[in-house]
Amino acid sequence: MASCTVLILDNLAQTLAVVRSLGAAGYRVILGCDGGKPEAGSSRFCQETWVHPSMQDVQEFGESLSALLKKRSDIQWIFPIAEVSIRLMLRLSELIPQNVQVAMVPQRQFLACTDKHQSNMIANCAGIRYPESRVVSNLRDLSAARDAIGCPVIVKSDKTVDRVFGRKAYIVRTEAEFNAVFQHWPVEHDTLMVQKYIVGAVEGCDFVARSGTLVAYSEALTVRTDMLDGTGYGVEFLSTAPSEDLVADTKAFVRAYDYSGPGIIQFVREEATGKLFFLENNPRLSAGVAGTIGCGIDLPVLALQSLDTKLDLTLEEFFAEGKPYKFGWYTHWLSRDIEGYVNQRQELSRVERQNWLWNMFRSFRRANGHVMWQWKDPLPRIWIYLRFGVRVFWRLILPKRHE
Repeated sequence: MASCTVLILDNLAQTLAVVRSLGAAGYRVILGCDGGKPEAGSSRFCQETWVHPSMQDVQEFGESLSALLKKRSDIQWIFPIAEVSIRLMLRLSELIPQNVQVAMVPQRQFLACTDKHQSNMIANCAGIRYPESRVVSNLRDLSAARDAIGCPVIVKSDKTVDRVFGRKAYIVRTEAEFNAVFQHWPVEHDTLMVQKYIVGAVEGCDFVARSGTLVAYSEALTVRTDMLDGTGYGVEFLSTAPSEDLVADTKAFVRAYDYSGPGIIQFVREEATGKLFFLENNPRLSAGVAGTIGCGIDLPVLALQSLDTKLDLTLEEFFAEGKPYKFGWYTHWLSRDIEGYVNQRQELSRVERQNWLWNMFRSFRRANGHVMWQWKDPLPRIWIYLRFGVRVFWRLILPKRHE
């Protein structure tokens, strides 16, 4: 359909889900890549690929994008997937013609939501509870914040995608654990966040909002992550029925900042009290969006439809249709699960390795859907596993060569 062409940027796990979603819905899909053919480009739902300059070269990328949009008047939407491409589209907004819409949050909301301290302030304005937190800029203040808040604490970047010493976060339960990790300040960070660690299940809410109003929503528990302590990225998700307090807090959050676009907001439910605490909101589609689509909520399509103000999209109408999506739906990310095991296997005890492998097998067996694999579109995953297998092979072999 030449009148419904969408340009998708980035090559992440959720990119493949977006390509499949929009292609199946009848959109003509063009996938941008900076060299070679990305795995998602081999999907039967991807009509063509556009090879572009590196996104690190803003000027050259902008010139190439501008030339493409002038040449291809059929492109009506640009769908950036990762934060790096969203930032780039915000910088290049003046180059994008008025007839081309970009499926992303506005700049003000994006900058606020990618800063965890500002996100906490939005939550506070909305009357949403969040764990006691402090932003620090040196090792002395980091230690002081730990003492002031009281262990256990979690130490992480105050930006949504940055890692600290190669990890998403560190749970610090004692002074000895703190000293073992933070012997020096991570030089790539100007600031870090120290936050009270709340023991409980992490509950994620995928949503699309328009002008401060929810138009689509689903909930899922993160069953396991790619880190043994639960601080990593999710590898297994379980869809759950909408919770009254989660829906209310998500509505309050998007209303407080007049939020528009897709997002994944995360809360932790305290095990001892059942209270909800806001963790963060990522202003983009989640890595597990394939599970949300499998549950019956096609977020990529809804993200594009939400740009059309002529369409009447309301969450109340969506929920009024009965069961809004499938509950009890397991989604597994096998390759991320394997990679997490390979990366940490030497640090795990024999029992921990056995438990991880058993949990991985159980997750794969009971999965209703997968982040990457799809029987009706197998080619992308075949390519991914071939490349992934080579990478894992060398990670297993190289340590032995150095023994």
